[in-house]
Amino acid sequence: MQKKLIFLDVDGTIYNHDSEIPESALRAINLLQADGHTLAIASGRAPLMLQKVLKDTGIKNYVALNGQIVHVDGENIYLNPLNKKELLELEQLATENNHPMVFFTEDKMVSNVDFHNDIEKSLNSIKIKHPQKEEAIVQNEPIYQALMFHDKKDEVIYDDKFASFKFYRWHEVSRDVVPSNGSKLEGIKRFCNHFNQDIKDAIAVGDGNNDFEMIEGIGYGIVMGNGVENLKAIADLVTDDVSNDGLYKAFLKIGLIGRE
Repeated sequence: MQKKLIFLDVDGTIYNHDSEIPESALRAINLLQADGHTLAIASGRAPLMLQKVLKDTGIKNYVALNGQIVHVDGENIYLNPLNKKELLELEQLATENNHPMVFFTEDKMVSNVDFHNDIEKSLNSIKIKHPQKEEAIVQNEPIYQALMFHDKKDEVIYDDKFASFKFYRWHEVSRDVVPSNGSKLEGIKRFCNHFNQDIKDAIAVGDGNNDFEMIEGIGYGIVMGNGVENLKAIADLVTDDVSNDGLYKAFLKIGLIGRE
């Protein structure tokens, strides 16, 4: 059997609803790696937020920040920062509307406010602490992704006003801000090119709105049973809920692992 490149989302795919890895998911990952398949994390999380899942699973590679940082065999092979001029304009508009922001550099996460309940609430849902404030981070360093904190009704303030960006809602009070030319799929394309493999032979598993391009553009797209409905509609396979052995069942179903 041809060895596959396999891309796994984290939250809601590897991690269950309590941000823990089900035993069956870890077993599936171990079996896939033992059989010679190349696995990579494909997440909206920053590299610093992926260290625990990388350690716990033994996965070495990742497509982080929704495709803006691609890391293979110990080095970054692709970096795609946000447009600095438009990001400063976005931050100004957000500040005028009392909407805080969080920014991700290659190796850190910082806020433009000391504390905000929406930051605490949303990041706590994935067991991430409120970041510290740092002044002028956008002016001083490349930013690969940002988080905005506002209700859905306030999306109209920002949508269609920034040609360089697109937004993914991941929480009721927060959205990712990524480059308009960026996505998990774009990062995965760079990953596949690095290995001289056709993306049509690759597999991806996800559950959220930021997985749409990935599931649509990959060779074989698997969506978790807890995934959003618009993602399920384009899946090659919809598996069970993450908390009901969904990841294990998916790879059992397609024959990449066998019953033990």
